[in-house]
Amino acid sequence: MSQDSTVAYLGFHEKDNLGDDAIYDAVRSQLPGVDFNDVPRLAHEFVFPPAAALERLRRPSTLVMGGGTLVGVRYFRMLARLGLAVTKNNGKYAIGVGVQDPGYVGRGSGSANGELAKWAPILADFDSVSVRGPRSVDLLADIGVSAQVTGDPALILPRPDVPVEDGLIGVNLGYGDDLWGHDPAGVADHIAVAVRELASRGHRFVGILMNPSDRKWLEVAFKGVPAEILLPPDADAAAREFARCSAAIVCRLHAGILAALSDTPVVSLEYQPKCRDFALSIDDARSLIRTDQVTGAAVVEKILESLADSRAIRSSKRAAVDRLRTQLNTEYSALRRQLGVAAG
Repeated sequence: MSQDSTVAYLGFHEKDNLGDDAIYDAVRSQLPGVDFNDVPRLAHEFVFPPAAALERLRRPSTLVMGGGTLVGVRYFRMLARLGLAVTKNNGKYAIGVGVQDPGYVGRGSGSANGELAKWAPILADFDSVSVRGPRSVDLLADIGVSAQVTGDPALILPRPDVPVEDGLIGVNLGYGDDLWGHDPAGVADHIAVAVRELASRGHRFVGILMNPSDRKWLEVAFKGVPAEILLPPDADAAAREFARCSAAIVCRLHAGILAALSDTPVVSLEYQPKCRDFALSIDDARSLIRTDQVTGAAVVEKILESLADSRAIRSSKRAAVDRLRTQLNTEYSALRRQLGVAAG
């Protein structure tokens, strides 16, 4: 192993969100034996212990930006500059990142005041830039940065080997900092209508949390309908839960991504543009309903259509995810060569 087998990692894992943890697990799985040091993300991480944290980062390191919607967000631009400064520009890789769409103005989107354009000089000097989906490609092209679609890094996690339970529908709700329509309670109410209708048709349900703070929305969705709500311990466990479902209603981005590992048909509640970006990357735009347009009837209709066309949907998803897994493997192979490490 070379002396450069250290990376400074920029992501948002270990903050009670299985989506960010899934990305981190995927990146680590591709860089066996590599020492990971986190770029500080929260205020207290800069304050204590600053000397030890920054000294670890200053060792010969390669900056690795994990997936997630980092590019085009002011907060992460500051952290990216910190990572570049302490690693002395030794190597710079952004693999499968998401780009914040300036057309979406959420309460915490961080994309105002021409933010995306400010990333152009940063990314222009990277060794590699690849992105989650085709919308991210277009947004970067608008600021003069070329990128290819590799898909979200979590797609390279192991595929779960779990039998499908007929009639079982997974449900995930959760909205992060904001959503189209700014009405999370209203969305949960619409899903409750869909759940009651599908239950009357004999379907069973399981709630699958990606963030513990989302439990309140699933409790609304399942009011009056018996359903277990699970908080999986890690991304692999979450992927297995989605794998046993005959279909799923998903909101959190990585609920849909982990469901894609098992080709599970989904109805994707597009709460922010990143959901569409991912769906387009696997040719699954048919699954989308924006949260400012959702109705219980529309969700029921899409679920029933997905179940009726399940075989074709699963086949199409498998092919699309396989294509992206190949792209991701190519990107991580280049990074392994940079670091002087072998594949696991």
